[in-house]
Amino acid sequence: MEKDLRKVLTYIEENIRVLEQTTMEYLDPKNHINRLNSRQNQVIFGRRGSGKSLLLKSLRKNDLDSKVYISINIEDFKDISFPNSISQVLINVIKNIHSEVKGNYNIFQFSNWHKQRKLLKRYDNYIDQLNRKISEPDTFNESIREKQASKISGEMSSGFKSTTSKVASEVADEFETSREILKDKLNELKNEITNFKELIEETTAFLNKDIYLIFDDFYFIRKQEQPFFIDFFHRISKNTRLYLKVATIKHRSSLYIQTDTYVGVEIGHDIQALSLDYTLDDFNGLVSFMRSLLEHINNKVGVVINYYNVLTNNAFRFLCLASGGVPRDFLSLFINLGDKMQSDGKNISKPNVIDCSIENLPNKMEAFKTDTADEKAILEHYLQYVKEEIINNKRINAFLVSNNDVLKYPKINQAIKELVDLRLFHLVNSNISSAPSDGFRYSAYMIDISLFPNANPRNFTQIEPGERDNRSREDKLRSSPKLNLENFKNHIIGLNLEKDIVVAQE
Repeated sequence: MEKDLRKVLTYIEENIRVLEQTTMEYLDPKNHINRLNSRQNQVIFGRRGSGKSLLLKSLRKNDLDSKVYISINIEDFKDISFPNSISQVLINVIKNIHSEVKGNYNIFQFSNWHKQRKLLKRYDNYIDQLNRKISEPDTFNESIREKQASKISGEMSSGFKSTTSKVASEVADEFETSREILKDKLNELKNEITNFKELIEETTAFLNKDIYLIFDDFYFIRKQEQPFFIDFFHRISKNTRLYLKVATIKHRSSLYIQTDTYVGVEIGHDIQALSLDYTLDDFNGLVSFMRSLLEHINNKVGVVINYYNVLTNNAFRFLCLASGGVPRDFLSLFINLGDKMQSDGKNISKPNVIDCSIENLPNKMEAFKTDTADEKAILEHYLQYVKEEIINNKRINAFLVSNNDVLKYPKINQAIKELVDLRLFHLVNSNISSAPSDGFRYSAYMIDISLFPNANPRNFTQIEPGERDNRSREDKLRSSPKLNLENFKNHIIGLNLEKDIVVAQE
């Protein structure tokens, strides 16, 4: 088994990051690939490592005869100012279309050749135009100069021999006037939307294919700019054969805002949502999925490993808990645990899983830093408050938040949801009563195992998801401490932070 396990660990290491060379396939128990193939604008929600990129890679393998897949990794543009990010992405889209159209040349079809030349020229012109816009400031005053000329004419008469003559002269007295107009780069791009739509329509007609425009890691666009970014491309797609497929982290995303005007896309109307996340509220389903993931890897490598001989049953369940339902976290921890097993020659136990999770915290916090961008310091304060209150003071790994009260504290609500998406908190039950019951409903959360003080903390209660008594009651979870939101809010206010959480509309 040692040799077979090494094959499995090597395969996971080679495929844990989704690259073009990845041979691991997306396991699709929820039929996401078929749904994504539909002619709809769609957003795929999933935490980092949940399989968004692998799903999109699987999608691109389908039906190449009737679709053009253009995949843009938004992380490549995270440091570009807005709205230059729109222009840069447009340039990449047009370059991809250019390559597709150029590859459809047929010397024996002159009419198609003529259309092709015309389209390629338009693509080149648009790329030049967008590159010029990028070099301009975001807003600027443009001077407009106008020239005017004067003209003088008249009539002269003479009494001599009663003659009259007309005299005309033009004075070349030109003068200039100047005025300034405010130019806004985003508005200039919006003014081109009709032209871009026409270009898409002509392209899809020439190719006789739909275009699926894929935005991976959309959350790398700054949150306050996201509604305007997605609004621009949604307006281009409207009533054309271009469809948006956007992969992002749910609560790190702001897809629309509504003040005096409506900007962005509204889920359920403009765009349909798919969720890849496995949460702890169906823990048995999560455990089953992770076992099927390892069986899939067995088949890919050509080995037969009974993983009950690698991990104890309790260790496997804790490994699923430590992953928070994220496949990449599960596999990453499994690599480290497998290496430990091979060096020690012992089965993996529950304390091994907790130790490994705690050791992995720096990697998780590095991803936290990358994903939160300019909100990192703010979210750290929210995280530290909960950790201090629940783990250090209450000596437990779970807490309750009132579903009614949390709506009065939108910033705390937003922060908790973002920390769930960042894999530091885990939602266990979104509608549970407390014990003893007080007539209110709560959401129950668990704090990630990596934040435990050690593998065997003293005087510490570890609640497991799905844990019930002999009457099928979740009384341990229901007895978890309630987070005092007013104290939480006052703590954050007392920090005098320069910035605070940006609340996204849902």
